[in-house]
Amino acid sequence: MIVYDIVLNGEIKETIKPKKNRLKEIYSYMLEQTKVMKDKYGDNVKIKGRIVY
Repeated sequence: MIVYDIVLNGEIKETIKPKKNRLKEIYSYMLEQTKVMKDKYGDNVKIKGRIVY
């Protein structure tokens, strides 16, 4: 499963878990979430992906 950590100033603020596993659907979902997170936390936010087994 792929999850995305929202990092602000080196600290993980929240983790996003996409509901679907298809890469096309994850990509479009994360584009939407990127805009939401930048509005919520500002431009210094970084989104890091990782795989959880």
